[in-house]
Amino acid sequence: MRGYPDLASPFSRTTRSLAADSPRLGLTALAVAVLGLVVWLAWFLFGSVTIYEVSRQARLETGAAAREVSALQAGRLLATHLEIGRPVRAGDILAEFDAGPEALRAREEEARLAAFPDRIAALRREIEATQAASDDDQRAALASVQSAKARQREASAGADFARDNERRMKAESASGGVAEVDALKASSEARKTTSVAEALAADARKIELDARTRGRQAQAQVAELQRTLLSLEADAAASRETVARLDLDIEAHRVRAPVDGVVGEVLAAHPGAFVTEGQKLATIVPAGQLVGIAQMDPATALGRVRPGQSARIRLDGLPWTQYGVLQARVVRVATEVRDNGLRVELAPIPDARLAPLLRHGLTGRVEVQVDRVSPAILLMRSAGQMVDAPAAPAVKAAP
Repeated sequence: MRGYPDLASPFSRTTRSLAADSPRLGLTALAVAVLGLVVWLAWFLFGSVTIYEVSRQARLETGAAAREVSALQAGRLLATHLEIGRPVRAGDILAEFDAGPEALRAREEEARLAAFPDRIAALRREIEATQAASDDDQRAALASVQSAKARQREASAGADFARDNERRMKAESASGGVAEVDALKASSEARKTTSVAEALAADARKIELDARTRGRQAQAQVAELQRTLLSLEADAAASRETVARLDLDIEAHRVRAPVDGVVGEVLAAHPGAFVTEGQKLATIVPAGQLVGIAQMDPATALGRVRPGQSARIRLDGLPWTQYGVLQARVVRVATEVRDNGLRVELAPIPDARLAPLLRHGLTGRVEVQVDRVSPAILLMRSAGQMVDAPAAPAVKAAP
């Protein structure tokens, strides 16, 4: 028809397209979508998601805490053996301070103390000699007393005979048997022998009293010597105590390693520098197995983090993208909150690749596996926490 365009050609192409179109592609896409939805729903309902409790901060430490080494007394530094990284053993001298006055006093006291044994031994010998002399004197006095008493007995016997003779002479003189002069001589002889006997008795008593006096004097002398001996022994003991105290003072001028370990840090001080009392000189990192120490939020970790749980440590100095993470296991969990944190100790699982790089003091973050639940349960827990969250307090409008 004239005046109208020919529409047969476009309609033919549309007809061919409609003829070529098929519902298979749509059905396939729909099936794939339904299958993906089913798989996702199955994972959402029955899948498993690991829940981690993340620490606020964490670091690697040896089995014991690092020990700070400080100066016990103020003084001038004479020598130092502190070098970072130097291994030390307990008791090694790390630094020495000037202890000249104490050392001088100690030498003087030791010289004084050295003279005490000879003085004490000499005094003991003097006591023994005095005691022996006193014993000998007492034995000699006893012998003298016995001799004097024997002479006294002899004189007493003569006196008794003279008195008997005097009586006989007087009786015979009265009867005229002997002359009166002989009777007087007998009487004089009797008085003389009696006096001799009494004198000998007095001498015996005097010898005995003198012996007692000398014995008491010897005892007093021995007692005085013993008091002197006790005083010397007390002085020797005090001198030994003084030497021991001075040795402690000298030892206080030496700083020794408290434990086996490695010098972690040191004070930049050279011989001749003055160090105040209590000033920190170094830190000793004890030798031992490395452990992980983590500080966790007690509000979420208390009761959920328990010994035996698996964990991983991401170290700040060793990027996990390059070195991976350090696997570990929880060994101890504190039961009390300190400094608003819950202390958790972990035992790293040996890793030959990371072992040469691990050092005391490396910081990082700890992730403890506390649970495994399905995504659906996790979503419901999150929703429950949002619902249970306390509402902000209402603010009253000002009148």
